[in-house]
Amino acid sequence: MKIVQTIGEIQKGELKTNTPLEMNDGEVDIVIIAPNEPDEWETMRQQAKDNSYDSREKIMDLIHQVKLEMLEEKGGENLLSN
Repeated sequence: MKIVQTIGEIQKGELKTNTPLEMNDGEVDIVIIAPNEPDEWETMRQQAKDNSYDSREKIMDLIHQVKLEMLEEKGGENLLSN
């Protein structure tokens, strides 16, 4: 296995790069690190803010709602009435 670090460019969803070393033709594994793109946590946090879930109370309400839905799915309707 050979590990090579190089810089590429993405245009219209297509990745273009040149390897600094001579390598055999074939399939390779690629890891893309895009420092100027938001990660999943940043995206989820922004979605939460956009949906007004930016306070502890709102987040706790949402967690409670999800728990109730999970109980309903598991057939715990009788537990919800208590």
